[in-house]
Amino acid sequence: MFAFSYCASAQEKKLIPIEEVQGVWSRKFIYDRQIIDHPLALQIPLMEAKDPEISVEFLKFKRQRNLSNWLAGLSTVFALSTYLSKGSISDGFYWSAVGGIAIVNVYIGTVSNRHFNKALKRYNELSKAQMGIKLGSTGSVGIGITYPL
Repeated sequence: MFAFSYCASAQEKKLIPIEEVQGVWSRKFIYDRQIIDHPLALQIPLMEAKDPEISVEFLKFKRQRNLSNWLAGLSTVFALSTYLSKGSISDGFYWSAVGGIAIVNVYIGTVSNRHFNKALKRYNELSKAQMGIKLGSTGSVGIGITYPL
């Protein structure tokens, strides 16, 4: 039993908090003294937490971000096909289709960012207070909570 507990704590990785820096038009993240521009680049640290809530929220964010990219591509293809075949589609239909896709895209982007923010908040909560079991070199066992300064 003791050997199993020691092996499990040796495999756990210390979670490093992710700091968010909000700019005027963008936001950046600082993880392990590195500046990260895109939230998808935080997939590995977030998944290393092995927390089901973080995994679900981040994967929802990722899925919705992919859907948003597909919708943007669909809108571009639609605009190009309309431009190449002038007169085949009425202006009213064109603007309603492009506008509808844009509104859906903005909505999906907002919801996906909400999922990412939930995952990031949960990750930072876990990184603030971590419990562990430590085996000392003299054979002593310690149980405690660590708070990063």
